[in-house]
Amino acid sequence: MAYIALYRKWRPKDFADLVGQDHISHTLAQAIKTGKIGHAYLFFGPRGTGKTSTAKIMAKALNCEHGPTATPCNKCANCQKINNNTSMDVYEIDAASNRGIDEIRDLRETVKFAPVDGRYKVYIIDEVHMLTAEAFNALLKTLEEPPAHVVFILATTEIHKVPATIQSRCQRYDFKRITKQAITKQLQKITAAMKIQTDDEALDIIAVHADGGMRDALSMLDQCTALSAEKLTADNVCTILGIVSYDCVWQLTDAILENNTLKILKIIDDLLAGGMALNQLLLELTLHWRALMIYKATGELSADVYHEDNAIVKRQAESFSHTRLASMIEQIYDTLTQLRWSPQPRITVEMALMKLCVYPDGTAAEEIAGNSQLRILEEKVEHLENIVKNMKPAAEKKQSPANITVPTSTVRNDDRQMTTPKKSSKTTLSRPVPSGAAPDLDITVKNAADLWKAVLTELENEHKKMALACIEKAQLRGIENGRLTLAFKIPFLKARTEQADYKNLLEDILLAKSGHKISLLCVMDSSGSNNPTAAPEENKPQPKKTNKTKTLQEKDNLSQEEKVRLETAVKIFGDNIVEDDD
Repeated sequence: MAYIALYRKWRPKDFADLVGQDHISHTLAQAIKTGKIGHAYLFFGPRGTGKTSTAKIMAKALNCEHGPTATPCNKCANCQKINNNTSMDVYEIDAASNRGIDEIRDLRETVKFAPVDGRYKVYIIDEVHMLTAEAFNALLKTLEEPPAHVVFILATTEIHKVPATIQSRCQRYDFKRITKQAITKQLQKITAAMKIQTDDEALDIIAVHADGGMRDALSMLDQCTALSAEKLTADNVCTILGIVSYDCVWQLTDAILENNTLKILKIIDDLLAGGMALNQLLLELTLHWRALMIYKATGELSADVYHEDNAIVKRQAESFSHTRLASMIEQIYDTLTQLRWSPQPRITVEMALMKLCVYPDGTAAEEIAGNSQLRILEEKVEHLENIVKNMKPAAEKKQSPANITVPTSTVRNDDRQMTTPKKSSKTTLSRPVPSGAAPDLDITVKNAADLWKAVLTELENEHKKMALACIEKAQLRGIENGRLTLAFKIPFLKARTEQADYKNLLEDILLAKSGHKISLLCVMDSSGSNNPTAAPEENKPQPKKTNKTKTLQEKDNLSQEEKVRLETAVKIFGDNIVEDDD
C-alpha cells in the first residue's frame, strides 16, 4: 500500500477532531442538529487551518446514512466514499485551475440533477477568489437560489478578492491561525500514536515555524521523522528544516552587544558553509529579539515563542532597550526586502548586522540622534547662563545709566538755526557689555563724533570701500538711548545702508569700538549738515550747478533708451545736476 502523508492521514474526520476552530465546529454542529442548514457557506482563513477539512466534514454530516448528524459515523458507504474522494454527490473544484466562465456554466448544468447516493449535492470550490469576474457573475444567480438539494461551500485565503455580491449570498466563517500550544498538543498526540520518541523542544520548533497552520506542521513532522526513526531531537529538526540553532542566534546577539563585527562575520561564514539560507537566519533573529521584547515587558517568556533558555534571555534582555530592539527588528525586515533584489545577499546581510554594531555604547541610532540634539540644547542653555552671569558684574559696576554726549552743533533749516543742548562732558552707553565682547571695550566714549570717526577709519582699514561710500556723506545726528542716527540726502544710499549686510556690519563695528550694543537708524534729511565731523558750511566747497530746466529740456534730443536712463538717475540721485568742467 502506498504511503499516505501525515496531513492526509490525520485529516479531521468530524467536528470534534478540528484543532483550534471550536467557534466554527460548534456553530455548524448546532446548525445541523436544528436543521438550519444554509445553501451557501464562505470559509475564510490562512492556509492549513482546516477550511477544506471542515467542508468535507460538512458533506459527510449531511449525507451520512445516520444523518443529517453533527457526528458522522465515517463507517457507512456514503462517509467512506467522501473520505476516499469517490462520492458522486461531492464535487471538489479547484478554482485556481478552473476559473473561467465555461467551467461555471458546466457547473450550473449539473446543479439541477438530483444527488446519486446521499441527500445533498455539495459543491466545494477551493481558492474561490481565483475565479474571473465573468465566472463570478455566472455563479451569482445559482448561488443565490440553488435547488433544495444543493449546498455550496466556498473556501479562500484572500477574502478581499471575493466580490461583495458573492459574500452577501453566503454565511461567512473566519478560521483563525492555530496557536502554538494547540499545534504542539496535536503533534504530541500524533507522535504518541505513531510511537515516535520526541523532545518537547523539537515539537516546539515545528509548532513555531508552522506559523499557525496545522497542515504545515504535519508536513514538517513528516519530513523530520523520515530522518530520525528512533528519536526526534531539536538538532535533527534544525538540520532537516534548515533552521538556525539557538546557539548561533544567541552568539550573534551577544556579538551585537559586544560590537564584535569579526565574530559576526565568522558566524555568517560558518552558517553559509553549512548550507544555511540567509533569510532564515534573519527570521530566527527577529523571533529571538521578539522574545527579548516580551520578556522585558512582562518579566517572563511568552507561550508562543521558542523553547528559550531563561538565563540567556534575561541577561540579553537587560542589555537592550525597547527602542533598540524595535529598531533592530525593523532594520532586519528592511534587509529581508532588499534580499529579493540583491545581487550579493551575503554582503547585504553582513552590512545589515554590522550596522547594528557601529554604536560603541550600545545605543540605537534613533537614541543617539535624540541624545545629540539634547546635548546641543544643553550646551546652548549653558552658554546663555554664562552670558547672564557675565552681565551681572558689569551691571553692578555701573551705578547709574547715562547717555552718550552729543556735542553742540548747528542745524540749518529754512535759514533758521536750532541748537542741540550739551548734556554732559562725558557719558557712557546705557547698555552693558555682552559676554562675547573683549574686556577692554567697557570704556567711556568722549563724544559721538569720535566714535563715528573710528567707524569710518575701521571701514577704510578693512577695505569696506562700498559701505564707506554709502555712509561717508551721511550726517551724524547723534547717539541717544543706544541708537545712532544717520541722515541721508539720497534715498538710494539710505536704502542700501539699511539692508541687512551693511547694517549688521556697522552695528558690529560700533559694538567692537564702544563695547556696547548700538543700533543704527537711517533717516532722510534735505537740510544742511549736522555732522560734527563735517567741515564748516562756509568753508565747504560748493558744487557747481547748472540750469536744471535747460538741462532737462535737452532730453528731448535723446533717444527713448537714453531718456529712461536719465529719468532713473534723477530719481535715484536727485535733480542737483552739476556741470562738467571739461
